[in-house]
Amino acid sequence: MNVEVRPYRLADEPAVRAIMEASLEFDRFPGFTAWDLEDELATMAVAPAGVAVALEDGEIAGYVGPRQDDLTVHPDRRRGGVGRLLFQAGLQLATRAGLNELTLYVPPAVAGESFARAMGLTYRSSLWQLGLEPCVAVPAPVWPAGVAVATAARGLDLDRFVELLNAAFADHPSPMSWTRDEIDRAHARPGFDATAVLVATPVDRPTEPIAFIRTAVGPAEANPGPGADKPSLAGEIRLVGVLPEWRGRGLGRELLRWGIADLRSRGVGRIQLNVEARNAPALGLYRRTGFEPLVEWPHWSRRV
Repeated sequence: MNVEVRPYRLADEPAVRAIMEASLEFDRFPGFTAWDLEDELATMAVAPAGVAVALEDGEIAGYVGPRQDDLTVHPDRRRGGVGRLLFQAGLQLATRAGLNELTLYVPPAVAGESFARAMGLTYRSSLWQLGLEPCVAVPAPVWPAGVAVATAARGLDLDRFVELLNAAFADHPSPMSWTRDEIDRAHARPGFDATAVLVATPVDRPTEPIAFIRTAVGPAEANPGPGADKPSLAGEIRLVGVLPEWRGRGLGRELLRWGIADLRSRGVGRIQLNVEARNAPALGLYRRTGFEPLVEWPHWSRRV
């Protein structure tokens, strides 16, 4: 066996997609759909330097992306050492990104947990997928005094938007950050919808973003939830962020209400979102709004 690890290239996307699809069919990860895989591929395209692939005899056999919490080896190429090499590459990528730990989704199965323990990983926390059914009534948003809102379709200062993103998620249980180049790539991708991004600003300072929400509409669900007589479009709340100094005023709640109303106006059925179990304020907001737990995704980590 001749295995080498190298950085991900945009031309690798078809091969990585094939690995994702084969693993999804083989492992049957709860809560994952083909739409989720496409979304993950989109995040890789935005920041390809944060992903590595393993080639076995010249063919891509697996990949690792710390930002995606993902290390996956094709089902036909497992138990040959590819996963261990990718794990070492993942540690290097995490270090290069300034992270103090490598965190990976570990399926609740014997093989997954055995590999995690062998790599020195320990259980860290869980990511919850929550769902809001179409029958749950949610009030329309009422914006706090002194706050104005507009979608990104009206124009957006991307440098200031990147500053908002990074400041809003700096104290997140799993800190996240973005660069201007990454946001440029994300907004330039086919299918990006500027009307699905709502930005809040002070009324007297309309060029200074203080909070935002991004929604997304996906393909029809195979299991649309109780009370639905036919498949409906899937809806997702992708991100909600508020600057620390603007929290505690109900802005996050109203942004969430806007996102729900926006998605329902687009014809979606169940609305889903993901939240860290350790993010108590966000989890509490979502549960009070009517979101219910659907799937728990355990995450394990190891310091780098």
